[in-house]
Amino acid sequence: MPIAQMKTNFKFSSPDAKTSFLDEAAAELADILKKPLPAIMVMLDDCAMYMNRSEDTVFFAEFRYILPQEYADDKSAFLKELADRMLSLIQKHTKVDPYRIYMQFTEMTREGAWRYTG
Repeated sequence: MPIAQMKTNFKFSSPDAKTSFLDEAAAELADILKKPLPAIMVMLDDCAMYMNRSEDTVFFAEFRYILPQEYADDKSAFLKELADRMLSLIQKHTKVDPYRIYMQFTEMTREGAWRYTG
């Protein structure tokens, strides 16, 4: 199961704004990873965060994924697309400075990953 685990000190303007972000993040990941939407897990934690002596908006996102077959010979192109699209999505919803966004990518093996059977 692909997972996006995110943390931020950004305060969404409403519960609907937060849900909109989560919905769009799940849909984007499903598209990028070529997985059905029900197989995507997206988590978002609101927490105190401090970076470079500042409590300005900051965002951390960890993405665990299985590399889509079509990128088997070009993992760097896949990572660039994933990073660019998720950066754009995060900035669209939070307006956070891109230098205050940290993303971590972890590839899982097919054998070690949870299997969606829906």
